[in-house]
Amino acid sequence: MGIALGLTIVFGMLRLVNFAHGAFYTIGAYVGLVVSNRVGLIPGLIAAPIAVAIFALIFDYALLRRFYTKEPTAQILVTFGVAIIVEEALRLIFSGTTQSYQTPAWTQTAINLGFVQYPAYRLVFGLGIVVLITALWFFIERTNYGLIVRAGIRDRTMVQLLGGNVRQASTIVFVLGAAVAGLVGAAASPIYSVDPGKGFEFLVPSFVVIVIGGLGSFGGAILGGLIVGELQSITTLIAPAASDIIIYVAMALVLLVRPQGLLGESEVIRG
Repeated sequence: MGIALGLTIVFGMLRLVNFAHGAFYTIGAYVGLVVSNRVGLIPGLIAAPIAVAIFALIFDYALLRRFYTKEPTAQILVTFGVAIIVEEALRLIFSGTTQSYQTPAWTQTAINLGFVQYPAYRLVFGLGIVVLITALWFFIERTNYGLIVRAGIRDRTMVQLLGGNVRQASTIVFVLGAAVAGLVGAAASPIYSVDPGKGFEFLVPSFVVIVIGGLGSFGGAILGGLIVGELQSITTLIAPAASDIIIYVAMALVLLVRPQGLLGESEVIRG
């Protein structure tokens, strides 16, 4: 869900189809891995979003902003190309071997919830996602930049005419979305491990989440994430072989009934 939230705020404001978002996750995972194994898990979780934000800022200024107004095909090609470059660079540096975090002892324990023994780190990770969602909601709904973001989704040209700095807001939104992906990459890797292709592995289901929930809808990303997670969990218990297919079936059904997604708008005004 964390990757889907980053994709959602980037697409909602910039109308940017960003296939490099999975690369942000992977960069965050490896930065967190290096820092965590040398200094500790918490410093790794701090360093990862900062490093990814810096990378995203350079990427945005050097290349990506030239494609904000281009056709989706051009956006897909350039971001997919950057994703491949990042993946191969990480493979060259760290090799393609799957690596694991050295986590504190408390992360390897289980907490008794009364009806089940649940891994401590997974519980903390879930609570952290809730905190992250709350912080992003506050940014979008309660800050001036969030107001520009929401207005820019409706009509970028009008926001510019009213004096809103859409270009600056666009950069902030892109960097924020990348930092979220980097933080999730570092935080999730103690559970899922790390390899250069991990970002793309999570990217495709994240697109499914935002298509089901509604492109550009913050609430839709949350709803889509819950639906996809529950569908996969239930299907894994009933028919494990179908657990990876069911989410695409759900996406197809949603698109047939409501093409804009469950919480998406039927029409978005573009500047």
